Amino acid sequence: MEIETEILAPGSLGLEAARTVIFVGHARLPHSLAPRDLSPVVSVELETDTNSGEIVCVGSKAIPDLGMRLLTAVLVGHNINESPAGLVEELRRRYICPSQKAVSTAVLNAFEAYQRYRQAGLQ
Repeated sequence: MEIETEILAPGSLGLEAARTVIFVGHARLPHSLAPRDLSPVVSVELETDTNSGEIVCVGSKAIPDLGMRLLTAVLVGHNINESPAGLVEELRRRYICPSQKAVSTAVLNAFEAYQRYRQAGLQ
């Protein structure tokens, strides 16, 4: 059974605010970690206030609970318009596991999804 996790930050806008958009990044898990009957992909969702650029909520698939709590602590409150390099470095330093690279790549891909959204002028 596949379980998706979402942890809301205190005061999070959640999905109720029309000015938020969810940007999703995916990355392949190492073959040795991929569940047999499930998708071999990790997903990271960043709900972002498009007016301010603030990441207000983080969701994921295939990231265990403590890893998800760390991801939320590192990302929520930061601005998606800023470089993700420092955030990804903090994740790499604090989240030590075989799927670390896939999680970092999924975060970077979510930031890139936001850049494509801006370039397309959809905001």
